[in-house]
Amino acid sequence: MTSLVSVDKIEPNEWNPNVMGEVEYAALKQDMHVHGVNGVDAILVSPKGKFLDAPHEELEGFYVIVDGEHRWRAAKELGWKEVLCEVREISEDDAKALCYRRNRERGNIDPFKEALLFKTELPKLNQAKIAGKYGVDQSTVSHRLSLLKLDSDVVKAVKDLPRGIITPSHLEPIASLAPADQKLVLKEELVTPLKSRDSMPSVRWVQSRVARIKEVRAEEMALAKALEIAKYPKCPQCHEKPSDISHQGLPWVRCRNWHTAWNLETGKREYEPEVSRQKNLAGETEERVSRTLRCSHTVKELHGIFAERLKELIPKLDKISTLKVSGILEGAEFSVDLTGYSHIMAISTHHGRTWLGFRAEDHEYKTGEKSAVQVNDPKEIELARQLIDNAFQGKLGIPVEKIVAKKRKGAKKSVEEQVHELHADDEEEPLEAENIATTDDPANSLSSEEAP
Repeated sequence: MTSLVSVDKIEPNEWNPNVMGEVEYAALKQDMHVHGVNGVDAILVSPKGKFLDAPHEELEGFYVIVDGEHRWRAAKELGWKEVLCEVREISEDDAKALCYRRNRERGNIDPFKEALLFKTELPKLNQAKIAGKYGVDQSTVSHRLSLLKLDSDVVKAVKDLPRGIITPSHLEPIASLAPADQKLVLKEELVTPLKSRDSMPSVRWVQSRVARIKEVRAEEMALAKALEIAKYPKCPQCHEKPSDISHQGLPWVRCRNWHTAWNLETGKREYEPEVSRQKNLAGETEERVSRTLRCSHTVKELHGIFAERLKELIPKLDKISTLKVSGILEGAEFSVDLTGYSHIMAISTHHGRTWLGFRAEDHEYKTGEKSAVQVNDPKEIELARQLIDNAFQGKLGIPVEKIVAKKRKGAKKSVEEQVHELHADDEEEPLEAENIATTDDPANSLSSEEAP
């Protein structure tokens, strides 16, 4: 039945999901002004007593809008006393689905209002039944309900942005984060691109960003728990607490200054230079760093990671030989030889006659290291460590400046250093008895058979 009803006896419902922009609303209002009361589609209303399923004398003559809220608001603003209505006895439960279907067909549904509408059906209906009632997929119901987890500040910021720029699909993965991270992603991935007039990131990009943040937070939680029971919670080199988990995974961690990685359970560093105590020419006992770097990675692991890096590097190299990869990297000649026996590998980078690199060989140390990494000069231990560490961090090579700087060092060597270098080859595999004789403590000796 269609009749004129006083606008003062009509009220909106609490769950209308429809939204109308300012321009659209102004056009609707102008159209109503031109065509008058009888030239506008009737507003669908239900008697309030029937709508609330609470018949009462005080409710008689009052109505609740099922569909047409914007027309009713425009009529009030135009000063109309009455508006054309289609009066039907509809319960609130039926009115929700009817209003949703009508607005879905010809209106614009606000995803946040849609989420609140679906929420009114919980817990009497599960998500599958809600989907059936409103004629949508269950995934739509699930995704919209997830928006209710968004922080209120995030919702406000989104509503202040131009409508239609950010879609619910952008917001759904963000809703799964903690409030602080929600604000971070919204600002960095959505708001900032809009202000800088860049293109909006894709939904997949936002999903990947959210996934990475979840990984970081999980790592932070795992690290915090590991530190609670760690025997060695501080870096053995700089004595700082770890900043994150090393690429090897717990119990391996990395210090805040990125000086080194170490094991929380053993206190051992990822790379340990071998050190022995020997007597110098003056008869004084001193520590001497050998040419060997103990490494926590097996040669197989080193082989694999360098092979992986080489696959990325090959397009950037100037030349490639058959049995080893070589070329120019960062201004220096660079080569990696992975063609030897499975338990040995070699890598080198050089600039002119200045050579840097290492040779790694399987070596099961009693203290847990898995390989011995040898360099030409003990002073190059740190560069070998950096070269290996760089590979695990996703890059190869050492900046050419370090190679050139090493080449330019022209300081004269002491007589003791010259004598030591003269007999360096003789010292590579010393007899155990000779080694013990030159140390204060036999336990510190480095025999060819095993290191302590």
